[in-house]
Parts: sequence; structure tokens; C-alpha cells
Amino acid sequence: MFEHVRMPSDYSLGYVHRTKNVRISILKFKSPYPDAEKGTDPVEVYIFSPKRKKVGSVMILQGLGSRNVLYLLRMAYYLSKRKIEAIVPVLPGNFIRVAHGSVSGKDYFSSDLGKMTRFWEHALTDLLSLLELLKVKKMWHERNCLFGYCLGGMIAVLLNALSRDFKKTIIMMAGGDFATLFWKSPTLSFLRRELRSGKGEERGMTNEENFYDVYRSDLERLKEFSSVQEMLSSNIHPLLKLDPLAYAKFVDTSRIVMLEAMFDKALPKSTRDILWEYLGRPKRIRVPSSHVSWLPFQVLAARYIMKLLKEQSA
Repeated sequence: MFEHVRMPSDYSLGYVHRTKNVRISILKFKSPYPDAEKGTDPVEVYIFSPKRKKVGSVMILQGLGSRNVLYLLRMAYYLSKRKIEAIVPVLPGNFIRVAHGSVSGKDYFSSDLGKMTRFWEHALTDLLSLLELLKVKKMWHERNCLFGYCLGGMIAVLLNALSRDFKKTIIMMAGGDFATLFWKSPTLSFLRRELRSGKGEERGMTNEENFYDVYRSDLERLKEFSSVQEMLSSNIHPLLKLDPLAYAKFVDTSRIVMLEAMFDKALPKSTRDILWEYLGRPKRIRVPSSHVSWLPFQVLAARYIMKLLKEQSA
């Protein structure tokens, strides 16, 4: 599934803005993923670099859609002013990498599982390839952190199962159990319209109760697998092969912190709780916000990142 991960051999890195303490640049390279949708290539990454000696690195992964990106870019700038290099990749299918004829964020959840799988594979291929480049260019500090919000938090779980290069990971406003998300998340109402029209019938997703039964049965089978590749090679439901729950057992619990919104209506509480359970009950911090109302206060999340980086140097 991730056989196309490789360090980009050709890339461009140019400054677009600089201040007294920070250089902001854009890194671009052709995605190594062979099935990239039109409009999603090249890979684009915003890099906020402190002019003084940096004390750490953080990679920030965005949520579904575009509205959250500007808030996360402000968080990146705040961190860079405090000598932390902040790397903000644009995920394929989001923001300025929207597929031709689509909408930002929409393709990560679809009744067309082939299409949905391609976007998740594409995102992971790009991010793992980017990480290889950052390491070779000595842009990935030994003190580092991965921060993922919403979709970015789900992808962060998969990344931790596939790489040991993240010392700490903050998963913010994220959940698992895609069967429940498909049928219960208010954010995915467009998807339920597809299912009710008959799309996804070949994968048994149009009958809600039967779909739950199949999914629950396959969740039990996750105990059988001793590696990510063994899980991916199995005949479990293809949707589960994208679900953070299937990767959670391969993640080091001690490296994970979950930030959960107390008034999150976008993600059913059961999906947040089950991800926490499958990750081995990592440290969990509940914040008094909704799924999106924390965004204007992104500095608070930035300060927590700084705390985790400082602890690594103790």
C-alpha cells in the first residue's frame, strides 16, 4: 500500500516572506504517488523557519476542508517565532490541492471506497516521502512533535504506525470507527445521501445495521494481525484498512496525547472513546470547546506543543 514512499529527487524551496525572526518558504515536489488525481499534484508544504538556532520541529496536519488551515498557519508562525521550525503540508484533496471538480476535504470520506482509498494512500505517501526529505536535509530536529487536527489527527495515527520518527504526537478532535462516522457524524451527511441512493451497496454499506455487524466482526479480527502489512493483506472490510483503529495497536502509546473537545458534535463521543481505547488509553486532555471553536485560540495548542518539546530536552 505504501510501496511508493521515497525521498523526492527533485524539489524547489523558495522564500515567500521573511520577518525579523522568521523565514516563510514553500517547498514543492512531484508526488511519488502514481494515482494522483488531477489538481492534487505537486505536493506543497509551508515551512516556517526561525532565523536563530531552532530548538525543535513540529509537523502540523490540517483537518477536513480549508477554513482551519489559516488558523493552523498562524499557529505555525507563533511557534517559529519561538525557535521551533513548523512544517505545514497541504494534504491532497484539501485547500490548494483540491481534485479537479471536487470540494476541499470531501474525497477523504466517500461511498466509492476505491476513490477514498486513493486519497488516504496519496496523503500518507506524500507525508512519509516529505519526512524522508526533511531528515536528509537535516530539517527534522531530534526534538520533534506531530500535531494533527480532525482528519490530520486520524492520519497521524497511521503515520505513527508506519514510522518511529515522531517523538510525540498530539491527536486533536479525532476519532475512529468509520462505520459509525459514516452513519452518525453530522459532517458526513453528504455521504449518507450517497449511501441512501444505493452507492456503496457492493461493500454492504447501504444497510446501516448489517454494515455495523460486519464492521464489528472485522474489528475483532484486528487482534489476529502482527503487522500493518499483514492487516492490509487480509480480507477485512476495505474501509477498516483506512480506519485509525486498525493501526492503533502498532502505535507506541507513550508517544500519544489526545486532546478532546467536550462539546464536539462533529465526531460522536463513541468514536473518540474507542480510538482512545484502541490506542492503549494514552494521556487524554478534555478541553471546553466544540470541534471548531478552539481554532481562534490556537496559541494554547501551540504552547502545549512547546511544553512537549521542552520535556524532550530535559
